[in-house]
Amino acid sequence: MSETTHDGPVAVTAPVSPDEGLSAAELAAKYGLSVSGARPPLGAYVRQLWGRRHFILAFSQAKLTAQYSRAKLGQLWQVATPLLNAAVYFFIFGLLLGAKRGIPSDVYVPFLVTGVFVFTFTQSSVLAG
Repeated sequence: MSETTHDGPVAVTAPVSPDEGLSAAELAAKYGLSVSGARPPLGAYVRQLWGRRHFILAFSQAKLTAQYSRAKLGQLWQVATPLLNAAVYFFIFGLLLGAKRGIPSDVYVPFLVTGVFVFTFTQSSVLAG
């Protein structure tokens, strides 16, 4: 048996890539790529939203069902909680502390309920974020 040794460097030629010399923008255009996380124009965004409306509705319903599945009153708590909070605030601020002095009840109660609903929504949004 004979052994062959190479004392010098072996020349290996790499195949030339068809993408050699193209810029990043040209490569992206060639392969149909777009910027990740780029915001589409408003019209395209609304069309995408409309196309995904069934998923959005099903996801939100499933999330609410899962969130209130163990509660005795179920999803009724979603409305009952702010209303009960408004009743407590009306009792404390409106009756005990007299904060509604000079404000008629037909204006004070909707003002209080709206404030409690907005506060509850903002609080849950911030906590979920």
